[in-house]
Amino acid sequence: MTKQKIKIDIVSDINCPWCYLGDQRLKKAMADAGDAYEFEVHFKPFELSPKAPAEGENKKEYFIRNYGEDALDRIDMNNDRLTKMGEAEGAVFNFDKSEVIHNTFNGHRLIWLAGQFGVEEEVADALFKANFTDGKNVNDPEVLKEIGVSNGIPADRLENFFEGEEGKQEVRALESWAQRSGVTGVPAFIFNDKYMVSGAQPVETLQNVFSQVSPAFQQIDTEGESCGIDGNC
Repeated sequence: MTKQKIKIDIVSDINCPWCYLGDQRLKKAMADAGDAYEFEVHFKPFELSPKAPAEGENKKEYFIRNYGEDALDRIDMNNDRLTKMGEAEGAVFNFDKSEVIHNTFNGHRLIWLAGQFGVEEEVADALFKANFTDGKNVNDPEVLKEIGVSNGIPADRLENFFEGEEGKQEVRALESWAQRSGVTGVPAFIFNDKYMVSGAQPVETLQNVFSQVSPAFQQIDTEGESCGIDGNC
């Protein structure tokens, strides 16, 4: 029997811890679905800090500037919560490994390029790990090249890629697409170009979404010889 296809566009940012958690939960939900569906997954860019300088910005200064001094205590509590939740989903958060909020535009360019080689999921996952687990600078071209090559992008395609213009216009266009689609926060999961689910949803919720958005086969009443499930032909 032909498997029902579910297309999933994940709108996310490498700087978003909930996106990392949500991506891990989606992977688990898809794995638990077994052979019930055929999944087609794509990543779409969304920049939470589009004005972040190339060298990055101090996390504390960023949060104080955007949310005030009182936000620091809330952020520490939120980080503790995310760390515990991540342990259950295979997302390792080491928030103390980096004190910088990075610009993620080049990271999104890398994911765009990865799409040409069918390794979007692998590259996005590696970027999340580099940022949140290893505390690496995910705007450093050398870090990005290493991630790309390690996950299936030919080295020659990455030579001078970040120094050039390739992928810039395309990423901007995809960001505009996300805004036109009504995305105001990430992660957002768009199913079959029609249904949107926001936030890092539990695995069970995502499995329920699969069953609701997958196209049901409807029988057309026609005459024709067939074999029954009892083997009677």
